[in-house]
Amino acid sequence: MHRVESLKIDSGCIRQVAQTLMENQVSGKILYVSDPVVDSLYGALVKNQIRDIGRLKEEYVDCNTINYAMSIAERVIATDVNCIVGMGGGKVLDVCKYASYISKVPFLSIPTTAANDGLASPVAVLKRQDDKPKSLGCKMASMILIDIEVIANGPKQLIKAGIGDTISNYMALKDWELACRRGQDIMNGYAYLMSRSSLDALMKTQFDCITPEFVEVLVNSLVLSGIAMDFAGSSRPVSGSEHLFSHALDYYSKKKNLHGIQTALGTVAVLRLIGEDTKSVVEYLKRFEVDVNPNHLGIDEDTFIECFQKATLMRTNRYTYLHEIDLCTDRLRNVYNWLTVEL
Repeated sequence: MHRVESLKIDSGCIRQVAQTLMENQVSGKILYVSDPVVDSLYGALVKNQIRDIGRLKEEYVDCNTINYAMSIAERVIATDVNCIVGMGGGKVLDVCKYASYISKVPFLSIPTTAANDGLASPVAVLKRQDDKPKSLGCKMASMILIDIEVIANGPKQLIKAGIGDTISNYMALKDWELACRRGQDIMNGYAYLMSRSSLDALMKTQFDCITPEFVEVLVNSLVLSGIAMDFAGSSRPVSGSEHLFSHALDYYSKKKNLHGIQTALGTVAVLRLIGEDTKSVVEYLKRFEVDVNPNHLGIDEDTFIECFQKATLMRTNRYTYLHEIDLCTDRLRNVYNWLTVEL
């Protein structure tokens, strides 16, 4: 398990970059990594703080391939960079996370979205040469600054995706329990408790709409999910059949949707397939206007069926309910039709 040296979650903490780096004895060459859009919004603020305590180097991300992340790691090693400061969404942070892991230098992560639990996870999702996503084990960022104001001012759809990704813990934990009963996995009580706490914090919240106060609850939940993965040594506490379905959509669907939206859809669909009550999950998603109706997402019936029937091929070592239940075409068609009416 890799320990996070510094974690700050608060409004305005984007102004604590220099302080955080100094607290962690970071100086010398510091590589700032972002994308042009985020840089235009917050770049000057962050880069000026870096200049106050070190020598600023810059990199602007335009892709999130494994090769590109490796090239960043090579630059860090070859030019004696002492730390990576990454600011942006999942694409930027995953590139930085993996580059830091390969080059073995500290990484200060400054997320500007809360679309998934990659905020604090030991996993980087990068593209292979065939443009398909690959989840790569690495380590959590050594320093994390999450500015609630920055997240809350971002696109609402990304916040809704974050809600969906946390809700997927509901199904992931059921799958993990099943795998352990079948002797296909081993339970880690600490990781299970953190994932459950992440889910409960969100579903039991007093808020009924997306406000900065709710965003803080969401961010805390996503961070707990990331720490749960670190404790487990895998994504098992937060990733089950609903994630296998989402991965299949990434491979086989022409229409691309946000990861958290896909996993939320997968959660409701699998609960329906295994005969579990979907009411609490569906009501919660509707409460925050998280639309996971497959019709609205551009996922047609044939694609939905194909992705469920091929989902278990996505990760052959991840045992879930999809390995035991009937996934015949007629049954999946009935579930698809139910989803388009109920959601």
